[in-house]
Amino acid sequence: MTEPLAPAAPEPGRLHPLSCLFGMAGMLKELALPLIAFLFLGRREEAWVMWALIPLVGLALWSLLQAWVYRYELHPGELLIRDGLLDKTQRHVPFARIHNIHLRRNAFHRLLGVAELRLDSASGGKPEAVMKVLGMQQALALEALLRGAGEQPAQPSPASSGPTARPLLQLPTPELLRLGLISNHGMVMVALLTGALMHNEAGRKLFFNQIEMPLRWLRQQLTTELALQHWQGLVLATLLGLPAALILLRGLSVAWALLKYHDFRLELDGEKLLARHGLLTQVRAGARLPRLQRFELVQSWLHRRFGRCRLEVQVAGGKLGKEHGLESSGQLHELAPIATPAQAQALLKLCLPQLDWPALQWQPLHPRTAQRRLLGQARWLLPLLLLLLAVAGWRDWPALPLAGGLLPLTGLWVWHAIAWARFAAWAEVSEAEEVGEGSLLLFRSGALTQRWVIVAAARLQSLRHYSSGLDRCFGMQHLQTDTQGGSSQRRALDIPFLPADVAQGLRQRLWERLGR
Repeated sequence: MTEPLAPAAPEPGRLHPLSCLFGMAGMLKELALPLIAFLFLGRREEAWVMWALIPLVGLALWSLLQAWVYRYELHPGELLIRDGLLDKTQRHVPFARIHNIHLRRNAFHRLLGVAELRLDSASGGKPEAVMKVLGMQQALALEALLRGAGEQPAQPSPASSGPTARPLLQLPTPELLRLGLISNHGMVMVALLTGALMHNEAGRKLFFNQIEMPLRWLRQQLTTELALQHWQGLVLATLLGLPAALILLRGLSVAWALLKYHDFRLELDGEKLLARHGLLTQVRAGARLPRLQRFELVQSWLHRRFGRCRLEVQVAGGKLGKEHGLESSGQLHELAPIATPAQAQALLKLCLPQLDWPALQWQPLHPRTAQRRLLGQARWLLPLLLLLLAVAGWRDWPALPLAGGLLPLTGLWVWHAIAWARFAAWAEVSEAEEVGEGSLLLFRSGALTQRWVIVAAARLQSLRHYSSGLDRCFGMQHLQTDTQGGSSQRRALDIPFLPADVAQGLRQRLWERLGR
């Protein structure tokens, strides 16, 4: 593989002069809510302003000095980064180690003509470098060089990925509206706002003051002698309030989709996948096809009603187990936020030529998978039942109607276990010599939300067998695999409830292919 060429006599590169502003903004982010609350809800004295200026000036000077001492140099085959004011650091980053390059621009970046460049390695975790911030032309030239372009573009443009880029997927506005209706990010946004308000004392007071009046009115309606006369109003308010809350949450989800995925485009330039999207914060991320190591196709109940799905991807060095949709680092984690199943399968075929989706032969799990899931989950239902019976005895409530009220919950629990066991299956794609690719391992699971996970055997780093005492009673085993830079809290692929002999044979075949 030819390494990108660097200048013979490299000159140190520096951050943009406005980097200190973004550095100070990052430091102040954690203090934003307390400062705003103190400004509007604190004591009306002018002396505190002078005292508050002292740490703010100190933060500004520290951020300015940190940006001033930051240097990077392009040497043959490596990137040299010098950083640190008191504790000086010098890092040598080989070009071959840089697997993921992310260019991110929010509204302030675009207004000031700058960009943030992040370089990730295959090890995951902390990035190799985060350059906050570079001039736009400087960032594009450095990005092109590190991606292996070999030379700087003559006239780089943030709106184009290159003359040879082939479009793979574009999301028009109607698709984004569907994405907003399908997703539940409206509730996530409400939860984040509530958490931000509860972060400090002033926010908690503001939050509880807003909900105190309706709660006081409701308590009065329930405690007055005329409560029975007002039950019609309570029912009407509930019937009107629930749809209004649902419409509000879906409206927030649609707004989130329009802001985050505006002008989403996925393009292929050689063996490089490039994705860009965003209205206020513009993100441009890319990865080479050989670096894609885990794919996940997701279909929720609403996805199936709209005939759509979502295709996620994990790149070597990327995070696994992230909170979907809330990342701001610009990592490539979605090939298609929303797509038809045919579009998703076409993208999978592009990334994995040996995958023939209609010809997959799915193998079921252990015949007693449903019983195993029911027994495994019973440890949560039994304590709940005992707790309710204890509360009923303490409050002198009738225990029989209370226990009968759990019947619908129990029925739903049993249905979910049976539906999950019927759908769950695994498949193996043997090596395809005609396309020069290795074997694949697939696992599907779910009831209301169905997932298909795909990993290539060549990307696996470890194999693990796991069985609990209950698993051994049923003659079952889990086959767990990890990929490069994967999360320690979530396996790249976990196939549960396999018959012991099937798990042993599958592990042996995968181990032999890893050794080739």
